[in-house]
Amino acid sequence: MKTFLTFVALIISSSVFADDFCSKTDEDIRSYLSETRSRIAFKNRGGLINGGVCWWHSRLQRSSVYLVKFRPEVRQKPTREEARKILRHLRDMDKVVVINGYSNFRDFSYDFRAETQKMLEGWQRIDGFINQEWMRGISGKSSLSADKLKQQMEKIYTAYKSSPTPLWLMLQIKGITAHAALVTSMSETSRGYYLNVIDSNYPAHESEIYYSYGDTNLRIQGEPYTFVPYLGFQRDFTKIFASLKNHCKGNGFIPDTISIMDGDIEN
Repeated sequence: MKTFLTFVALIISSSVFADDFCSKTDEDIRSYLSETRSRIAFKNRGGLINGGVCWWHSRLQRSSVYLVKFRPEVRQKPTREEARKILRHLRDMDKVVVINGYSNFRDFSYDFRAETQKMLEGWQRIDGFINQEWMRGISGKSSLSADKLKQQMEKIYTAYKSSPTPLWLMLQIKGITAHAALVTSMSETSRGYYLNVIDSNYPAHESEIYYSYGDTNLRIQGEPYTFVPYLGFQRDFTKIFASLKNHCKGNGFIPDTISIMDGDIEN
C-alpha cells in the first residue's frame, strides 16, 4: 500500500508540475527573473578576440526562463553529453527541455559552465560568420540627437508594453563595441523612462538605467561607458512560444506573437 501511495503521489506531483509549467504567465517570468537563481552562473567572457559573448549570453538567459522544466526530484543529473544537447535546444529555441536533478538554471549552468561557454562561443561564430550579425554591432550610432533618442526610447517602451518579458537590447558603445542587456522592467516617469536590466557582465543582480528628455545617450548606473540602445531579436519570442505551444498542446497562456513588433536587429 505504501508503495502504491508513493506511486500515486509521484503521478500527482508530475501532473501539477506540468500544469504549473504550461500555465506560466508573463508576470511569472518577471518574478522568476527577479531571483538570482534564475540567472546564468557566470558573467560574460571569452568569445572572439576575447571580446565576450554578451549578445548570446543574454539570449540564452531569456530562452532558459521560458523553455526549461526542472525536475529536482529526479536524482540522476544530466551527463555532459546530455547537458550539451539541452544547451543546443535552448540555443535553437526549438523545444522545451527537462533538466533532471536541478531546481534552477544557476546551478545547472555552474556545473556545466564549460559546456555552456563553448555553446555560447559557437553560437557567436554561427551568427558572426554565417548570419553576419557582427555587422549590426558596428552599424548603430553611440550618440543621437535629443529628438532621435527620444523617438528610440518611445519605440522601446512601445515594444515593452506589447511584448513578453524580457526585451533584448543592443547597447551601441563608441567605436565598434556593442554590448547587450535584457530589460526586465520599464516605466515612464515625468522626465523620461526608468529601466531595470540584466547586464551579462553582472548577471547576479539587476542594473538601472535612467533616461531623461534631452539626453543624447544613456549609461548603466555605475558604468563609465555611454551608449544608444537598439531593440533586437524579437523573433526569438516566435520560436520560444511555438515550442511552448507544441509542448503544452495549446493549453495554458501562450501570448499572441503576431502583435510583437520587430526589433532593429533580427535574424
